[in-house]
Amino acid sequence: MKKLFFAFTILFTGIISNAQDKPQYLEVDYQMEMKFDIEEILANVPAAWKAQVEEPLRQEIKNGIFIDYKLKTNGTESEYKMQEKINNDQSAAGMILAQITAVDKEPLYKDIKERYYLKPYNVGKAYLMKDSLQNINWKISKEKQSIAGFDTFKATGVMNDSIAVTAYYTPKINVKDGPDRFWGLPGLILKAEFESNGADMIITATKVAVKEEEIKINKPTRGQEITEKEFYEEMKALQEKYKEMYGGGVDSE
Repeated sequence: MKKLFFAFTILFTGIISNAQDKPQYLEVDYQMEMKFDIEEILANVPAAWKAQVEEPLRQEIKNGIFIDYKLKTNGTESEYKMQEKINNDQSAAGMILAQITAVDKEPLYKDIKERYYLKPYNVGKAYLMKDSLQNINWKISKEKQSIAGFDTFKATGVMNDSIAVTAYYTPKINVKDGPDRFWGLPGLILKAEFESNGADMIITATKVAVKEEEIKINKPTRGQEITEKEFYEEMKALQEKYKEMYGGGVDSE
């Protein structure tokens, strides 16, 4: 009897272990909403144009600017990519979307197990940003919210030493991943709220699909490898160079 019980225990433990080791393939649709400070935007509009663009710009910002993304993950590796749409909109909102689309075309690759990410950029030259995933010190609360059909729990943290982040994750999906560079909670992150470049960003899952078939994650390899800090230093230097070439000494009034 003891031998039978021991054999059953070993078998049951093996079944649980195999279930935990099995990759979890998911496709998650997210929508990012950007909320801008209209007064700050209008302050940068030339006085000659302000009367013409102020009202439509206020309405567009009030209605919100939205971009769709898709996360594909096998539980340890993931790809987060913007879903491009044909955009012939010549409004201020349309131009903002066009600028973001031009910069953010390439997918973000994350390796949760090895704790790093890759992000290609092509700004006249091909770069491959490679850096560590930030270890956000999440604080989990009991506050709940229903998102995409899942009960989620609220968590707060700080990234880049200064940016406050609020996230909602579901423990029902045991994947420590999420949109953009967010990760590290005991379940899939379905919502993230933070501020970036003066805009409030809200990324919310709209659909979660569990896939039976294997999802292949493409790891980017093209471009000059560079850290995030080095990349933004180069972009800042390039921006200053363009200002000197095309804007230096020109009276903007």
